[in-house]
Amino acid sequence: MKKKLGWALAAVVVIVCVVIGSQYLAPKAHEGEKEIEIQVFDATKDKEVLQKTFYTDAKTLTEFLEETEELDVNIEQGEYGSLLNEICGLKQDMDQGPWLVFESENNTVCKEAGMCPAMDEVVIEDGDAFTFKLISSFE
Repeated sequence: MKKKLGWALAAVVVIVCVVIGSQYLAPKAHEGEKEIEIQVFDATKDKEVLQKTFYTDAKTLTEFLEETEELDVNIEQGEYGSLLNEICGLKQDMDQGPWLVFESENNTVCKEAGMCPAMDEVVIEDGDAFTFKLISSFE
């Protein structure tokens, strides 16, 4: 009986060591290291302002924009959520234009909705690419 208990205890110890070791040695699945591509384009002047890869642990697009100082954003909280008023020196005028819009061809949330919803609802995944545009009309 003691022999069986000893072998069972040894087996449990080996299993625990294997589980802990695999957790410690396994590469992290981009946790806190999501790589996303950001392009900022001034369509009113047909000019690219920025194209850069960023690394983030942000969960939503709003969170990413708020924490990324290099993008120099101005976000205001409104009745329907976060509203992007400025990015990389490009400012929108909600009443008369130009306006800031954004899109993504590979973000899961945007693809499922057929367009990108509000920034607060866009969940960021590794490999996402977003384009922000300053436009003068909605054609």
